[in-house]
Amino acid sequence: MHPEAARSTPGMSRRRFLESAAVAGAGLVLAPTILGAEERTADKELGVACIGMGTQGQVLLQNCLKVAGLRFVAVCDIWPYNQGRAVRLLKKYKHEAKGYADYQEMLDAEKALDAVIIATPDWVHAPITITALKAGKHVYCEKEMSNSLAQARDMVVAARETKRLLQIGHQRRSNPRYHLALDFVTQKKCCGTVAYVEGQWNRAKRLEVGWPNDSDLDETTLRKYGYDTMHRLRNWRWYKKFSGGLIADLGSHQIDVFNWFLAAAPRAVTAIAGLDSYENMEWYDNVSTIYEWEVNRDGARRVVRGMYKVLSISSNGGYFETFFGNEGALTISEIDLQGGIRREKEAPVADWEKPYLEAAKPDKMVLPTGKEEKKDADQELASHSKYSPGRYYPPIAVPGPAKSEHLPHLENFFDAIRKGVPLTCPAEVGYETAVSVLRVNEAVEAQKRLEFRPEEFKA
Repeated sequence: MHPEAARSTPGMSRRRFLESAAVAGAGLVLAPTILGAEERTADKELGVACIGMGTQGQVLLQNCLKVAGLRFVAVCDIWPYNQGRAVRLLKKYKHEAKGYADYQEMLDAEKALDAVIIATPDWVHAPITITALKAGKHVYCEKEMSNSLAQARDMVVAARETKRLLQIGHQRRSNPRYHLALDFVTQKKCCGTVAYVEGQWNRAKRLEVGWPNDSDLDETTLRKYGYDTMHRLRNWRWYKKFSGGLIADLGSHQIDVFNWFLAAAPRAVTAIAGLDSYENMEWYDNVSTIYEWEVNRDGARRVVRGMYKVLSISSNGGYFETFFGNEGALTISEIDLQGGIRREKEAPVADWEKPYLEAAKPDKMVLPTGKEEKKDADQELASHSKYSPGRYYPPIAVPGPAKSEHLPHLENFFDAIRKGVPLTCPAEVGYETAVSVLRVNEAVEAQKRLEFRPEEFKA
């Protein structure tokens, strides 16, 4: 939805919209807690370690410092530069965390660990996660679970067998704004019957991620951990050994939202991609997809189609997800001022709209009258250059203090350990998304429509 149109409702402030909204439930049946009551002590201080202290690891660490009752006892990174920076940060917050290069050594040495946060390159998510689960630790693992579906499946099995919690880092699943949006789409039916979805993540990305002078790892250490150069270590997202490419790095978040809101896994995908703007890389810098979902709607099976694209050559338009229906459309984004709800001019006024309409100026609103307005030819032509008529409502907002996009997901993970609340993105859900996303790369290679089998989404 056009951001300006979404903010243009006369007399309707974001505060008023916010105050009238109610937080929805999770929308999907999530896996029940697997902890015994004796372990779910709400006020227990949890011993935590973070493995992988690059950019994402730093983000998660800084968010964890806002969660009460955590004690960081260790951090782990193969690069001393990252490791040392994390240790120094934690000391400022009175956490005497020890630094490690080898995660196995850390797990063997730190007996007071309750939970591990993993933010390494994707290709080592699985072995680290499985080792930590088998060591009795609960795990928060960044997405993508793995760039190998076989290894992602092994992660699900390990969580199931060890009876430890495994949260996958699709943080929108815990975002209260997305729960509000889910309620508007599925319960309030703000779009009517959803028939189409659309999303994008456009990002301008620096070609090469550098590193400070005199901080290079030596060749022996690089090879020990599976890298041949510092360039590949620092720019791992561009190489097929280490990642699933742009569609996994960025697109995974939003394709997960489509699966979640539609309560379905896709039945087919078609995709094209290219490495058109950079040299000496392996993964594409742009990917465009067409997905198909088969969903239950109004007592019948219906097909919902959608387009998704991800760019690493231009940030124009940013990132968002849109749901289109026969009565309106909703756009949601982690950018809290982007998006909103648009109702079609002819759509009946829904109950949830009435408080907003009462607060707005009637002479400025386009309301359904049941009568078609006659226009002459000149007026009809003029209307084509105007923004589409309808009733516009501002971006969905959430009561209370603002939180970063990652904090609610981390809070959910630690609440699941302490209080037994359900995880919002357990391993089984993360695996469904991994299948939905990683097979896009197969569709690109095959240059044809690729169909999913229902059993593919079960680990």
